[in-house]
Amino acid sequence: MLIPDYYQFLIHPKIISGKCSLENIPSELNGYDAQKPLVITGKNIMERGLVKKFIKAFYDSTVTLGGIFDEVRDYAGISLARDAAFLYKERGCDSIIALGNGTVVDLAKAVNVLVSEKIDNLSAYHEGASISRQLKPLIIVPACRSNGMEATNVMTIDNRRITADFLYPDVIVIDPRMTPGCCPECVAESGVIALTHAFAALTDEAHNPMTAAVAHPALSYLSEYLPKGVTRPKNKDASIALANASVLAASAYSNTRPGMADLLAEELSIITGISVGKYMRILLPSLIADMQKKKIKISDELFLSLVGMEAYAATPVQERPQKGLDAAMKLINSLKGLLPKSLEQLKIQKYKLAEVARVAAERSAERFTDADCRTVLEQAWEGSAV
Repeated sequence: MLIPDYYQFLIHPKIISGKCSLENIPSELNGYDAQKPLVITGKNIMERGLVKKFIKAFYDSTVTLGGIFDEVRDYAGISLARDAAFLYKERGCDSIIALGNGTVVDLAKAVNVLVSEKIDNLSAYHEGASISRQLKPLIIVPACRSNGMEATNVMTIDNRRITADFLYPDVIVIDPRMTPGCCPECVAESGVIALTHAFAALTDEAHNPMTAAVAHPALSYLSEYLPKGVTRPKNKDASIALANASVLAASAYSNTRPGMADLLAEELSIITGISVGKYMRILLPSLIADMQKKKIKISDELFLSLVGMEAYAATPVQERPQKGLDAAMKLINSLKGLLPKSLEQLKIQKYKLAEVARVAAERSAERFTDADCRTVLEQAWEGSAV
């Protein structure tokens, strides 16, 4: 492995994973001198009975749950964040627990900014202001579908992204009572988001030893447990492995440059409201096919992560990078039938693809051209790489 001339790596959240992990939350809150958290969750989490299981973990503690805000659905907006912030202040809370993934976490981060900075909107941050100080303690408990951003320094509110290192959660608690997937499609979508993030981290020519060290186990978990997780969503071993994979991939993604599939999926999601996971499942095979066609050089660590040491050692050195792309394609294609295979299938208006390509190319800081992005989008439109 080449040693970079210079790199930075920040992984802030403390990660607690395994049996009875929920019971550690009171002591973690005590470490921040917090005793009264507001729990932010979604209706789907409440309906599945996970909130009741979560509450039981506090029975023998001195922590008092200040309130449960369960109004989160598939969209995180500032008006909902204000409602949750009002409940936080009304109940005298001193910390936040996000029980769930995706929009639940985005909303929890937004609420944390509102109550910590004592403001009622985020307009200043959309206009370039930075979050420059520590926020209230934030603990995340993943449950069900992930959007891959839970362990990152990013939040998306009203389809607008804000990035700041103070948005990292303080603790992530992965407990097998919370992680079993709600449906095969949700497991598949969460898995392909984690795969896309880890793939970007390992194939970026500027990746460093730390991003590789974090992305490697994420890909190994995905390779072993994603096929099992989509066929048996309630399997606890598979679900907790995939939850770990999502957190690890997100940590690697936070410390690398976003890949083309990430950028294109984010832009498509913003203009259509369709989740990024569905787009990533379509775009990543098209990107891989394009990389194979152009014979782009990548690290052989992708192959090692996905197939293990035995197969890696048995493969000639010069074949390992391309075999890594083959292995990634095989893993994605194991999800056939669970998620859409082409942009045309999602009824995307084709004329919008040119603007998506342009914006993604701009955000890539000249790593990808407009033409590169259009090529991948054209393949994704037809689903020819799947």
